[in-house]
Amino acid sequence: MSNHFANMIFNCQAICIVLSFIISLRLISNDKIPFYLQRFFWYPTIGVVTISLALVANNLYRPFIFFANFTNNISLIFHYWFLSFFIIRAIPNVKKCYYLKIIFVTFIFLIVVFLSNDSLIQINTTAFGIANFGLMLFCLLYYYQLFNYIPTLNLLKEPSFWIITGIFFSMSVHIPILVTVDFLHSKISIEIYRLFACISMFCYSIMHLFFIKAYLCAIRLQKT
Repeated sequence: MSNHFANMIFNCQAICIVLSFIISLRLISNDKIPFYLQRFFWYPTIGVVTISLALVANNLYRPFIFFANFTNNISLIFHYWFLSFFIIRAIPNVKKCYYLKIIFVTFIFLIVVFLSNDSLIQINTTAFGIANFGLMLFCLLYYYQLFNYIPTLNLLKEPSFWIITGIFFSMSVHIPILVTVDFLHSKISIEIYRLFACISMFCYSIMHLFFIKAYLCAIRLQKT
């Protein structure tokens, strides 16, 4: 797999994140949309920051990659914290019990431990795997609670459903890559390694496309 193809996938990911950010700005402090979406723009905002640093490192100044990796590692805590709280708030028909808080705190602790035990200027795939696994568990809990009760809303028009489905798809595809990529790094060709990287970027691209669908659903609800 050529560098050209990998760069194309990376640029597509960047475009999806920027589009997600731009459309999310229409939801800022809008009282006519669900409350949980009024502050969601912060997630694609951080995404734009991290992807911009990566673009600079890849295309303009290669040594900048160390700072880009550092920012990406630190943003992982925000990634897990923000999305997990979003899912918890969206879980239907369940009180926000202490075990949800325990799960949340446990994964925050594990993420911090693995980030502190490795170089912050290298992408920590273990820490990313832990965070994404935690998010996938919350998504499964959301689906379990949702489909054990008769929905009182049209899920295809529900923004939270699209956001959580995007998170679940991205995390469930991404986790096997994160678990195996370090182990296989010395045993596979650079072409296969780049393929894994492209799949990882593709996952985040799809997640932000799901987010865009959620924003559009919210905008339509606002107009009705």
